[in-house]
Amino acid sequence: MSTLDLLLGLDPTKLKRPVRQVELTRLSEAAGEKVVFTIQALTLSEEEEISEICDKGGVKDPVAVRIFTLLKGVTTPDLKSPKLLERYGAATPKELLESSKLLQSGEIAHLYSQISELSGYSENAVTELKNG
Repeated sequence: MSTLDLLLGLDPTKLKRPVRQVELTRLSEAAGEKVVFTIQALTLSEEEEISEICDKGGVKDPVAVRIFTLLKGVTTPDLKSPKLLERYGAATPKELLESSKLLQSGEIAHLYSQISELSGYSENAVTELKNG
């Protein structure tokens, strides 16, 4: 069967955006119960939007890329929640993450890595076939 036939045979409703739940250990320890974030893969248009936002004269700001990736890729909790921003004294979601008032830089990096992996940026996303 050809690859085209295989793709035509797939049920498109089963090809959903990948989602994962991750526990943030430090926050769980502080809260006394599991603090779980739900993250999702980014779409190509979301990645393009992040790229445009983070472009500083032709150079991508890597910290801004991580922050805006989290703002698009974290679905729960709502990092844009006015209550959350007020509680942590942040004027914007970007400030909430930049200030380390909620998440530490390493936690941001790990969440970024997980979102990137869900978005297909991993070693096992594709397999190269050898001829012969």
